[in-house]
Amino acid sequence: MGSVKGLLNRRLGPVGILVIVLIGAAAAYGLSKVVPKKEDPVASATPTPSAAPCTRAKSTFGDPPDTFAYDKVDEKTRTSTVKALQLDEADGQVQMVKATRGGLTLGQLVGVPDQTDPADYAASLVASAQGGGAAVTRGKGFAIIPLQGGTKVAVGVRGCDTILISAQDPNAVQFLAENVFSAS
Repeated sequence: MGSVKGLLNRRLGPVGILVIVLIGAAAAYGLSKVVPKKEDPVASATPTPSAAPCTRAKSTFGDPPDTFAYDKVDEKTRTSTVKALQLDEADGQVQMVKATRGGLTLGQLVGVPDQTDPADYAASLVASAQGGGAAVTRGKGFAIIPLQGGTKVAVGVRGCDTILISAQDPNAVQFLAENVFSAS
């Protein structure tokens, strides 16, 4: 957590903001490479429990951590992320926010709605990453998938949404995931 505070306590100029945006785009691109296609045999071989109807959470991402805010991203960023991740919005609009504090962005959160079985999508992402040889680590209610270049993405389910979390700092991914998935 010390490195997260160090990151947040630094003042970033226009170059720093540009770096954060580029890393976010790279994370979206990297995640799009592990998102299974419909015919992916690794994903289809993943055993999942029978789907019980999901119960909507009070809010997609829960309350932000202390002193943080969840700010909606602009529609262009949201749309390009949906396209890069090859997401289907048939069950509702994909939500995307950035976790910020004092004008600095810690990470991005994407909520993918699924009215039938959001755990199935999350499990397919994890199975695809593991099938590709990634060393997936698990937390309470989420998994962290390492991507090329050292970036990490947390994947888990909250209510009727599969949540994807990316950040410039791998420790920030863990920090945000613990907050999102521990909330009720």
